Amino acid sequence: MEDPDERRLIADRYLLLDRLGSGGMGTVWRASDELLGRVVAVKEVHPHSGSEVLDRRVERARREAQAIARVSDPHVLNLHDVVTHDERLWLVMEFVDGSSLAEYLATSGPMTPAQVAGVGLEVLDALEAVHAVGALHRDVKPANLLLRREGGVVLCDFGIAALAGSDSLTTSGEVVGSLEFIAPERLENQPAGPPSDLFSLGGTLCALLSGRSPFTRPEPAAVLHAVVWEEPLIPEAAGPLRGTLEALLRKDPAQRPTVAQTREALRRVASPSGWGASTGHPPGPGPDRPGTGGGSPGRRSLLFGAALLVTGGGAATAWWLDDRFGYGRSDDDRPDGSPSPRPNRIDAVMAAPDAGDVRAPHTYWLFSDDRYVRARIAKTGQPFRRLLKGPEPLSAWEGTFADLPVFQNRIDATLRVPDQPSEYWVFSGNHYIRIRIAGDTSFYQASRVHDRRPLSDWEGAFGDLLDDGLDALLPVPDDPYQVWMFAGDRYVRARLDDEVADGDTAGGQIAQGPAAISEWSRTLGKYDPFRGGIDAALPVPGEPNEYWVFSGTRYLRMSVADVSYEDRIVRKLARTPAWSTIP
Repeated sequence: MEDPDERRLIADRYLLLDRLGSGGMGTVWRASDELLGRVVAVKEVHPHSGSEVLDRRVERARREAQAIARVSDPHVLNLHDVVTHDERLWLVMEFVDGSSLAEYLATSGPMTPAQVAGVGLEVLDALEAVHAVGALHRDVKPANLLLRREGGVVLCDFGIAALAGSDSLTTSGEVVGSLEFIAPERLENQPAGPPSDLFSLGGTLCALLSGRSPFTRPEPAAVLHAVVWEEPLIPEAAGPLRGTLEALLRKDPAQRPTVAQTREALRRVASPSGWGASTGHPPGPGPDRPGTGGGSPGRRSLLFGAALLVTGGGAATAWWLDDRFGYGRSDDDRPDGSPSPRPNRIDAVMAAPDAGDVRAPHTYWLFSDDRYVRARIAKTGQPFRRLLKGPEPLSAWEGTFADLPVFQNRIDATLRVPDQPSEYWVFSGNHYIRIRIAGDTSFYQASRVHDRRPLSDWEGAFGDLLDDGLDALLPVPDDPYQVWMFAGDRYVRARLDDEVADGDTAGGQIAQGPAAISEWSRTLGKYDPFRGGIDAALPVPGEPNEYWVFSGTRYLRMSVADVSYEDRIVRKLARTPAWSTIP
């Protein structure tokens, strides 16, 4: 059924075509400018709830629009018109037909220092124009930098821009922006100015070099602590940019370089031909690329992503909605023009109880966000040999996850109970459960052995790493009672108590650590995404000392020798395959 809000004519000129997305401050449509015959993005401003009268809310939104309209720069999203319709404010904006830098990272991988410096120069031009009219952007990050089809970077998401020195455009108590890129003074409710945007730029440039923010942590509280107190994790790939990034990410805004100083530093590193020329890929979908019609599913996905960038939105809780890996179109799209399959981020893995049976050899459940699949694991090539079931929602696990909302949304890790091949501990957030799986490959039935318990039960085994949440568990090859536990950029090797197999709760002690993941110097420590944290680890069938290890949308294959635990790379970094590519 057609949405009654769509196909409406706004201000006798703008015909709403498709609802693209909603955020805290607005809903965005793809629309047609009937007067000029062009496609535009139309944003209906959502007034905040509260005690303010409607007129004052609309006036605040109008000030936001006026701030955007005063900016004139090719690297800033253009505002075409501001109209009032049905007693609401509507912003008519440029429609950018291109992917974001977050999407570019997901499909093409990190950039070189010269490429990153080139991007930084274009973003600096945008920020200088924004600051010149007395405005702040307040949410600079890879997902808010779009690539124009004709080339160049454009700064988006002015839905949360605020006039410097004016009242906040958010309701009291809210923090606007993405926590991994936000400046520490804003988190501490201190005065914020242009240096706050430069701090976010520094975090963005680090992400372009490594695929993640220098303050990425498993939980929001840990991110907040890292931004305010901890030194940034500058990627090793930064090379000649290291000094500039360290300066931009100083905690004291007064100690950060100015726009002019930053520009001069970036110019010394940037490629003379521009960043796009050295990537080996066109910066955005070219005018002759197939599949750019509005009706294809891939196209609608891209439009939705772009809409979120210009949809104002943002209390701190919106951080959860930010897809750090920016799945999107790739430059190696299929010959028919359809988008290339999206890579999957593997959050957790769990062996089927009969995984060693000839009827179900090497069968595992793989968890990704609120979905799962059952797949057969490969000995060679890519990790997955055959898709047996799914993708399906985690809510389909009746008797285990179905009535536990946190577990329905995400599984962080699983661990087989020693000496109990059909039982598992399953971890999500600050809790865990113990489950039993009966049956075989034709029909599995799961049930809970004990209900949700606090993660603190594992404090003896994992120590203060639990403060950062649990990311992954990797069985030690020569001892079923030992396990490596990963949280953020640290790990421990723990020994479980012998009685855990029969008890309802968990126990154990730390055998080694905590230590930095970078100490796995021959394997995980060689790559920025893995050194900052891993998401899951999967034993390679038939190779007791080898593992597939996943971080973001990448994986590697590594070996760990018994007893000595010397590690080495078996297969270098590769992209995790999409479900649809598994036979």
